[in-house]
Amino acid sequence: VELAKQQAILASEEASRVELTAEVKAHAGSIGAVKKDIEDIELAITKVEQEKGNRDHTIKTLQDEVAEQDEIINKLNKEKKHLSATQSKSNDDLVCAEDKVAHLSQIKSQLESTLDELEGGFDKEKKSRANLEKTKRQVEGELKMAQDSVADLERAKH
Repeated sequence: VELAKQQAILASEEASRVELTAEVKAHAGSIGAVKKDIEDIELAITKVEQEKGNRDHTIKTLQDEVAEQDEIINKLNKEKKHLSATQSKSNDDLVCAEDKVAHLSQIKSQLESTLDELEGGFDKEKKSRANLEKTKRQVEGELKMAQDSVADLERAKH
């Protein structure tokens, strides 16, 4: 009776052991699957971190490029402002030079007009002097003739 009891316990324990072994095998399979899932997730995390690193590097490179472009834009804006100031000054200088040219042209015109008047006066003076010389020679000729006539008359009187 005791043997049967012990055999029943043994059979029960054996069944329990077989059941536990089956559970262990079942759990071992699911543990393996979970371990595989964990490895896959870790691999995916590694890939995502590597991709993140690559993108961070790309972002840093693009930020550096943007900063460089900003510097170039600032330099060009400064150069544009300088050129604008230079052009404005040049335009002011040009206006001033044009005013001087206009003023000097006006003075030249006045001087040419004065020169023309003086040349006209000079020509008139020359003609007047020529006429005066001509008249003087005529008067001197008449005077000489008159003196000669007076000298002839005085000789004839004596």
